[in-house]
Amino acid sequence: MNYCFCEFKVENRQIFDSLCRIFQEIKRDKDTNKWRNEEDWLAFFDEQALSTFWWPTEEEQAEWLRNWEATPVPQRWTEPSLETPWDFESMIDAFKNGEYELISCRMISSDLARIEFNPLAYPYGGTGCIQALIESFGFLIVGEDDGTGYIKFQ
Repeated sequence: MNYCFCEFKVENRQIFDSLCRIFQEIKRDKDTNKWRNEEDWLAFFDEQALSTFWWPTEEEQAEWLRNWEATPVPQRWTEPSLETPWDFESMIDAFKNGEYELISCRMISSDLARIEFNPLAYPYGGTGCIQALIESFGFLIVGEDDGTGYIKFQ
């Protein structure tokens, strides 16, 4: 069966194995619909991976919200000053609420891997959280098939 996927370069198999372990834990929680607390998820990620997420202070969050509300509605989604990295809790929440089945995290060649998923509906929530997870381990995403056909990123 052909699944949708995010495809990425793997230069370090040890780091890839760490990503696979976390993927399996996310898959387990999604399959059982029994989600652990955010604090429990933190233990699976090393400091380097966690540093890729946005951890705003209350003041930073309030400032971002003020800017969001001050930006005209048609520009909010394209305004560069409103762009932030994923925050950790939102990534986990997006996995929880995405309307797809997680299938696998696997190597497909000596230096290329995929996280595969099966959408259950359209729209299903997109690949943003999957990309955030992959990128938190330092991997470069080279393409994806999100159900609309393969798109090469490089």
